[in-house]
Amino acid sequence: MASVFIRMADGTRKATVNLPGTMPIAQLLQTAQKNWNLPSNTGYAIRLERTGLQLDASATLDSVEVQENDVFEVFPILEAG
Repeated sequence: MASVFIRMADGTRKATVNLPGTMPIAQLLQTAQKNWNLPSNTGYAIRLERTGLQLDASATLDSVEVQENDVFEVFPILEAG
């Protein structure tokens, strides 16, 4: 279990939560999308602020070596057209 901070890239939503290391990144994104009532027709990605890397949705928190008080940034995937 790790206590982490999750926020939207635009700063409109944020939360501190305790998460199990076995949680997949995809589940973290789905939970944030549901709890924050984010549009379901938009794709989202998550970045670990400490490393600056966008995380693979199939990875688990343990596999990306999440540390206590890490910050995750959720951002929409925008399509240019």
